[in-house]
Amino acid sequence: MKSSQEQLRSRGYATPEEIRPYREKSQNELLELLNDKNAVARTAAASLLKIEPETEVQIAAALVRRLSAEKCLYTRLAICEALEKGGRETALQMIPFLGKIGGNQHKSLPDRVSQKKSYPLPRDIIARSLAKMPPEVFPVLLQVLQGDDAEKICEILDAVGFMTFYHPELSTPEHAEVVFAVMERYPSHELLLWKATQCLCAFPSQKMERLLQEFAAQNNLLGKEAKSSLKRLDSKR
Repeated sequence: MKSSQEQLRSRGYATPEEIRPYREKSQNELLELLNDKNAVARTAAASLLKIEPETEVQIAAALVRRLSAEKCLYTRLAICEALEKGGRETALQMIPFLGKIGGNQHKSLPDRVSQKKSYPLPRDIIARSLAKMPPEVFPVLLQVLQGDDAEKICEILDAVGFMTFYHPELSTPEHAEVVFAVMERYPSHELLLWKATQCLCAFPSQKMERLLQEFAAQNNLLGKEAKSSLKRLDSKR
């Protein structure tokens, strides 16, 4: 059954016609509207806010704060789309919220591996948006991998793998080594190792293939994921 227009509006859905009147608002007015009681107004504000160099930190911070509290689906989508247009400073504002918004993240190993031939879309809402940002923000993602917050590392691995898979210029031996180093630092963290094994399919090199083959010999979920990653690795050649 299709949702009624009123139901869609309650979820923040806004048509171009509904957004048009907000085009006359200033950036400061749009920032205030991000916290309006009307979900359509919040969606319009998120859709129209422009992340520009001189105001990037302010706009990005406001968008992420709103996203952390937002419950309406279409408003969330509009905020994510706005963030994905940002750059390095926007990514830095997003990093502290990795794994903190929503409850769709993997908290434990899944029952089975993904059957997708393409790279699975990150489940964490911040990791998903980071993954869709321009490759210029990739160094920010790598900084998280080189940190010591295992929860954030688990989520950023999804973003690193996704971005690298669709931007082959990022799949350098140096970047692959950063992922490999994480696996060496957390040899007993099953969830992290599983995500890292998935991530390795974005780095087509003999070393990564050998590593995946070693994991593929295991008779467990990690072994199955390694086999799946090897198939994705072959598809990139």
